[in-house]
Amino acid sequence: MRYWEACEAQVTVAEAIDECRKRGITAVAREADGALIDKDSGDLIGLPDDDGEFYGGDILGFLGY
Repeated sequence: MRYWEACEAQVTVAEAIDECRKRGITAVAREADGALIDKDSGDLIGLPDDDGEFYGGDILGFLGY
């Protein structure tokens, strides 16, 4: 997948967690609002949309791409 395609993609929580895991980040979904956070630092990675999916650009931005 090209970078711009990945930025515009919608990904599931499982896909986002897996992508973070590949980069050494332990991501978890926060129970209160479903937000994806870095378990170790508590930093926000991304917020889910109305369908519970995440914007690929948020995930890539957190990972430093």
